[in-house]
Amino acid sequence: MVAHKYRIGQTVHFVKPSRGGGIGGTPAGNFRVVSLMPEYLGNNQYRLESVSDGHQRVVTESEIVQQ
Repeated sequence: MVAHKYRIGQTVHFVKPSRGGGIGGTPAGNFRVVSLMPEYLGNNQYRLESVSDGHQRVVTESEIVQQ
């Protein structure tokens, strides 16, 4: 298991994944790391909270970049 790259309280940028192609979903933007979660398919996961509206979501490390 690889250590998480980001830490709780850190602000990161969610990069909307290109998979799917459907309309909707969470738009890209700035999120705060709320908690570190176990890895999924070899990729660390995080619970993030939107800086703008408080919306929370779970993402993998590959879907976020450092702010």
